[in-house]
Amino acid sequence: MKGISRYISIDMKTVKRLFAGMLVLVLLCGCSAPWGKKDEAGGNDGGESFVDFEKLRAQNEDIFAWIKISDTNIDYPVLQSSDGDDSFYQNHDFLKNEDYRGAIYIEAANLKDMCDFNEVLHGSSTSDGTMFSQLDKFLDKDFFDEHPYIYVYMEGNTLIYYVFAAFTREDTRLLAEYDFSYASGCQAFLDEIYNGKSMNKLIREGWENQVQPENFVITLTTKDMLSSKQLVVVGCLVGDVTGQIDREIDYGDPEEFY
Repeated sequence: MKGISRYISIDMKTVKRLFAGMLVLVLLCGCSAPWGKKDEAGGNDGGESFVDFEKLRAQNEDIFAWIKISDTNIDYPVLQSSDGDDSFYQNHDFLKNEDYRGAIYIEAANLKDMCDFNEVLHGSSTSDGTMFSQLDKFLDKDFFDEHPYIYVYMEGNTLIYYVFAAFTREDTRLLAEYDFSYASGCQAFLDEIYNGKSMNKLIREGWENQVQPENFVITLTTKDMLSSKQLVVVGCLVGDVTGQIDREIDYGDPEEFY
């Protein structure tokens, strides 16, 4: 077991500029971060508004974060079922109303403090282009190259992830396929990203084999409507405004416990 290195090296001028803006938001606004106006469904109507977690929790205590990706409609609350039902938000919206589009959510196996090696966010792909339908934009190299950041807002903190991979894979449950509680399981997932076969895989230039089990990643997943495969967009944590993201890493052999 040992401490971690949170961040991988990228253009530090860019990170510092992002940090400066996000830190001002956190210091000035507390649990509220100004952004494009959110309507009740999390959409963007071009006005001025904020992420008010106190108000959101009053509507649904399962809301713990907000995700935003520029030039997409991905601008939604993130939830985890307090009942431990990983299927609930597959067909319920963020207010717990029945909705075939569901909501953006993590499984019970992931931590809400975003301190797991791999935070896996699920969302549906629908014909109306909502939820994670527009993740397929990342399979276009021009869009991939021009949109490197995923922003996750939490109460009193902002996380910035740098998108380094996007591809389709077999539609399996990542948290069951890989044991991310061990460094070996983290590395196995990274090996799939870097070495696995995928006809449409994009890896950010200069990031080949750079992410390590000591880092933190976020994986956005949806089912690709054309191929019925799982589409994943993977980012590495490069910004943690208040320095809250931390964990211990187990380099042991998981087989020893079976």
